[in-house]
Amino acid sequence: MRHAKMTTCALAVLISCNVNAGTGIQDFLDSLRNFESGINPNLADFYLENLNNPVYNYARVSAPGRMVRDCSTGSMIPEPTTINEFFTKLGVDNFYNAQTPNDPEMFKSMQYNSMNAWGFVGYQLGEAVLIDAGYYSPKVVTVDGVEYDSFYVFVDDSTWIGCETEALVEIVGSGGNKILATDVNNWQGTFVGKNGVSSFADLIKPEKQELVIRDAMHFNYGVMTQLLSDANMTWAEALTKSWPGVDDNGNPVQVQATMSGLLAAAHLRGAWGTARLLTKDEITCDELGTCITKYVHKFGGYNTIFDTPFDDVIEGSSYAETLSAGWGNDLVILGGGVDTLALHQNDSAITTVRGFTFAEDFIVLRDWTASAPLANLQIADVAAGAELSFSNQRVVIEGGSAAEISANPSAVIAESKIYEIAWSGSQTVNNFNPRLDKIRGTAGIGFKHLKAYETDNALVVGVQAADGGIYSSVKLVGLTIADLTPDMFDNVTGGYDRLGFIVPLNSQNWGWNMTLSVNSFDAAKTVISMPLFNYSFSMLVLTQEGADTVITLDAAASQGDQKRLVLKNTDVTTLSAANFSFVNGNFSDATIDIPVYYTITAAVVGNGGSISPLPNANGELSAKGNTDFTLNFVADSGYRVANITVDGVTVSAANAYTFNAISSNHTISVSFEQGVSCPNVWLASEVYTGGMQVTYQGKIYEAKWWSQNNVPTAGDPWKFISDCQ
Repeated sequence: MRHAKMTTCALAVLISCNVNAGTGIQDFLDSLRNFESGINPNLADFYLENLNNPVYNYARVSAPGRMVRDCSTGSMIPEPTTINEFFTKLGVDNFYNAQTPNDPEMFKSMQYNSMNAWGFVGYQLGEAVLIDAGYYSPKVVTVDGVEYDSFYVFVDDSTWIGCETEALVEIVGSGGNKILATDVNNWQGTFVGKNGVSSFADLIKPEKQELVIRDAMHFNYGVMTQLLSDANMTWAEALTKSWPGVDDNGNPVQVQATMSGLLAAAHLRGAWGTARLLTKDEITCDELGTCITKYVHKFGGYNTIFDTPFDDVIEGSSYAETLSAGWGNDLVILGGGVDTLALHQNDSAITTVRGFTFAEDFIVLRDWTASAPLANLQIADVAAGAELSFSNQRVVIEGGSAAEISANPSAVIAESKIYEIAWSGSQTVNNFNPRLDKIRGTAGIGFKHLKAYETDNALVVGVQAADGGIYSSVKLVGLTIADLTPDMFDNVTGGYDRLGFIVPLNSQNWGWNMTLSVNSFDAAKTVISMPLFNYSFSMLVLTQEGADTVITLDAAASQGDQKRLVLKNTDVTTLSAANFSFVNGNFSDATIDIPVYYTITAAVVGNGGSISPLPNANGELSAKGNTDFTLNFVADSGYRVANITVDGVTVSAANAYTFNAISSNHTISVSFEQGVSCPNVWLASEVYTGGMQVTYQGKIYEAKWWSQNNVPTAGDPWKFISDCQ
């Protein structure tokens, strides 16, 4: 029910919106668009003759996509409508030119821009199908303190009695998931940029809308496949089904299931409604009485880009396509776009590919059970072109040559491995190929359910439960968040922008006195999750340390636990309560420490040694205010510290100098001279190990082994080196 939509053409009750005959996927889509958009080029003469005649009975609107409902019933208000008024109601009157009434480009512009009374556009694409196809993230609203997605779904008209425009409804088949449904598609969400669709203006571009409708079909096909499997029905069984119906003239017909007809039906009533037709013979209709079987019949019999368990003709178009074949002895006709052919596994099947362009088109083996199916790939020239033989299956690339393919087989064909992610169960994956392999969602998983995070050696993508835990995940060894792309996912609904990033903290990775560093932290999207710690914000200290933010516990809460969470390259001022989950209280209660840093300008005069830590290229060091900062002077062999000048004042020569409780900028210089530098004075309480030197009574001694409280002049473990000069 989620994709259920109202057909524009069905409202034009006085004229039949006939479709064109054809064979391929573009013919199918052109016919579907002729019907769905309400603008049919075949009716050009009819339009011209009735510009000012009320030949349609169309819904009352205040603007395109803004239906005026009967407040007593919640239903639309049909009214006599002229062709000029009809074009105005669809928002395409500015495209129509009565002087060129048969202009195909004019009609094409009208079709892709057409918006019906419910706010569906072009192919009658709505918010819900764009969410599922990964192009759109809905508006999020808060009702009684609870966040809900808000977008249009079909519900009974009675929902809108009293001219209500929003209502909390449960998505059918979602297991209780509720949204704030709107009475029309308002398009107030966010376009996420998939395939360059970043705005509504992009959506109505023909070349973009063609990609969207194809992805919508892929989504519906995937859902139908899963629902058939759940019902123990195969596609072979589904495609033998038929139902009684009527044609456009009202004559009784037996409606036969075909792939194109079922794809059209899914566009009308959603993949779930179409699956119920196949598994339960449930015939549903929309608000206007357009029944699902009408679409199955009206758009049946076209070649599509989807495989069936029979011998098929799989036919692409000039647009980029992802096609499937291989269940039978199939002919695949590529249409000139940059195409991917997903080949099914079927012993003895022969797939013939026509129109394959090397360096553009690609064959991928997906969902194969055979182990290493391409291990024994054989490539040979045959009469029709080049033949690829592997795992008891053959592919013939018409016009190809064995030499061209053998030069780089992996550029022509490769295996894609699928790793399913569900609501429970985890797996570790080695050698995941982001270009080929897929993480496949199951059971209605959307990007909004997924979280990603890095470990020391892997990228983890998991489903986050209500308690904050990640109980189902795919661990991709050797990858990082930087490797993550939308193309790594299959059958995951919603916009990729809703995938969140998480830092999951537990006793294993953030236990007593432990330090955890997060190399990639996006404050706009990442949440630090602490479900196993009973912390409040008042216990947390957020400190800026150079470019990093460090999170620790305050003295009262830590009780000696000096654990640290280091967020690399993160400005503490970018953090907010939204970056924490399962932390009590108010973010304002956290201690935010943004220290002042002062500059120490340090230089070595002449030669003979260096300063540690090493100053930058400008001779500067950064020192945190109100802390002690120590510089060590490291003499070269045969040298010692000669002079130290601090802020222009000479101080006693030593091997180090400490600025106490820094509160301003400082300068310091050191010079070295030849001679033996005196090491630190021996201290009885200090621990010394072999090789360490000390000064005692003006002489230098070196420890032979571990020592504490052993006077150097007493002999072992000390040995005399030289006088200290």
